[in-house]
Amino acid sequence: MIIETPRLFVKPINADDKNDLKMLYKDIKAWNYLGGARSPENIETGIKEQIYPSEKDVYWAVRKRDGTFIGNVSLTPHHDGEYTEISYIFLSEQWGKGFAFEAVSEIVNYAFFVLNFEILVAETQSANSASCKLLQRLGFTEEKRLMRFNAEQILYIRENHVCSNSFMSAGRGNIT
Repeated sequence: MIIETPRLFVKPINADDKNDLKMLYKDIKAWNYLGGARSPENIETGIKEQIYPSEKDVYWAVRKRDGTFIGNVSLTPHHDGEYTEISYIFLSEQWGKGFAFEAVSEIVNYAFFVLNFEILVAETQSANSASCKLLQRLGFTEEKRLMRFNAEQILYIRENHVCSNSFMSAGRGNIT
């Protein structure tokens, strides 16, 4: 399944994405709010988990229309085990260009209107104001604050209040 937007392709991660994922893992700035730099072993494990996900995990590579890799988005079980979490990370050089909003909004729509999820959650450090603003713009609301990973986190939640599948008719991305 590939989602196309006017500026992006969002497609499931596969082995061809390995070098791009390594580049993402080595972007120290991108990992500031995600626990910091990763060890080589941690990078290899993370890449393998994305290329060969469990049946409950889905990882997408986000690429510009010219094929340039810019980040990824995932749907995985949240730490509490109750809901599915949407997560994302983009190369720091791509921040502030609207790519995260464009890609993440399409995956939110896919989760609600194709996978029929009723609820999605997202967790981010409270210090990551850009991510907090993105989630709020996407319709997520703050559920609670907690300490995890040695930092204050905000757990956001979004419910699917739409009863019909308006994903494609609303002029959103194309799925192939």
